[in-house]
Amino acid sequence: MKIILLEDVKNIGLKGDVKEVNDGFARNFLFPQHKAVEATEHAISQIQQKAKAATTRDKKQAKADKQAVHKVDGVEVVIKVKTDKGKLYAAITAKDVSVGLKGQGFKFKEDEIEFPPTKETGSYEATVSKGEFEAGITVAIESKD
Repeated sequence: MKIILLEDVKNIGLKGDVKEVNDGFARNFLFPQHKAVEATEHAISQIQQKAKAATTRDKKQAKADKQAVHKVDGVEVVIKVKTDKGKLYAAITAKDVSVGLKGQGFKFKEDEIEFPPTKETGSYEATVSKGEFEAGITVAIESKD
């Protein structure tokens, strides 16, 4: 029986693959656990449409990521904190940089920013990435005093 896998199945194939398996295996294991469907013309066309939609969605997301990273490239984020003779009470992290970018109209999550925790005032470089695109930004940590 020809089937279309709905998820990866060990020793059979990967999600979306069309495979030939024994009727009993399909009816007693794959179908009840929703791991596969019978490979009818309708099911195959649905899988192809979903794949095409996913490709289109991925291209749009990549374009949006590229634009977002391009806009933030070279931006300086100024973070003002209380200090004691140039030393900070708490470390500035990627989360703080994310908040600073948000204040300037950029939306980047903490895990999209590469910035080591820092406990001193000064100017530092950080890397912002979305998908496969990266940009460099400057993080200036200044005293509120």
